[in-house]
Amino acid sequence: MNKKRLLTTAAVLIASATLFTLCTLQGTRPAQAQTDEAPPTVGHISFGMTGIAQGQTIRLGVVNSLRPNDVSFPAGPSRVVLTFLDADGNRLRRRDGSIIRRTVQLERGQAAFLDLNFDEFPPGPTRLEVRAVVNVFAIQDTNVIPYDSAVPSVQIFNNGSPRTTVAVTNPGVVRGFNPQPDPPL
Repeated sequence: MNKKRLLTTAAVLIASATLFTLCTLQGTRPAQAQTDEAPPTVGHISFGMTGIAQGQTIRLGVVNSLRPNDVSFPAGPSRVVLTFLDADGNRLRRRDGSIIRRTVQLERGQAAFLDLNFDEFPPGPTRLEVRAVVNVFAIQDTNVIPYDSAVPSVQIFNNGSPRTTVAVTNPGVVRGFNPQPDPPL
């Protein structure tokens, strides 16, 4: 009787281990959190994940902060692409399937923005998590990326009023800025 019980217990343990292994291997998938943009040809500025809900709009803005007489950079506009990504790094799309993005040529001192209104988005979750991204391309016919001249901002406002709920103006950590103080001596 003990031998039969031992074999049954061993069979149950082996079956459980096999089932656990199959479920674990089948349930994994690779994570993709970055865009396919090539780093050498573009300055990439990315904000962290931000959520919006019904009645809210998220606005991604960027300013070309170069002064008209700044000789540190060649003359000409900066080409900037504004877009929103989901948690998997995919570009968000409108109901008609088109990608939500805006490409602009910003002269020195000019600004542009891109809005994503939750109410105009395809039906789905009650809260939408997005990541705002600004790509700054090299000035035409040069290899100069006016990366530091693009000053981005994100704000969330309520559609029914002009009140801004959240504003983020400097994703410095993404650009390499370390806000940690110097250690004591």
